[in-house]
Amino acid sequence: MAVQRCREAFTIWRNGAPITYTAGQLVEDKDPILKSHRHLFQDVAEAARRPAQSIPAEAATNEPGERRTLTPPAIVPNPDDTPAESRDDGGDQDEAFDPTSAVTREVLAYLDTVGEAEALRVLDAEAAGENRSGIRKQREQILEAARGRDQLATTTE
Repeated sequence: MAVQRCREAFTIWRNGAPITYTAGQLVEDKDPILKSHRHLFQDVAEAARRPAQSIPAEAATNEPGERRTLTPPAIVPNPDDTPAESRDDGGDQDEAFDPTSAVTREVLAYLDTVGEAEALRVLDAEAAGENRSGIRKQREQILEAARGRDQLATTTE
């Protein structure tokens, strides 16, 4: 009597009911599943005669007795800290938004969140640096919206 081993799991439907074969499951050579799914099975005696293939394992640590050197990350961000651009005070002056290091849509998104003084500073820096027409053409609308945010902030305090 030969025995077959299932190579991978699969399910078939027989008489309206599911029959599942799991990887490693053994079946007799007379099992009807072998007529239709023999490619998913392996002869156990044949597998036992073949030499085992060695697969090199990845070394996750040093050799036994050796000390591992761990390098901690340079900066670990604190998830509780609020980014400077989303603070009400506009962030520290040391961390002032630099429009020349951002793309147009980032500059415009930032300008949609600041007051008139910061908007003027960023627009002037933009004009002195990149001077992109997509930002320059919207200068008056940006300043008007910033004034409105300033006015709203003073009336709600």
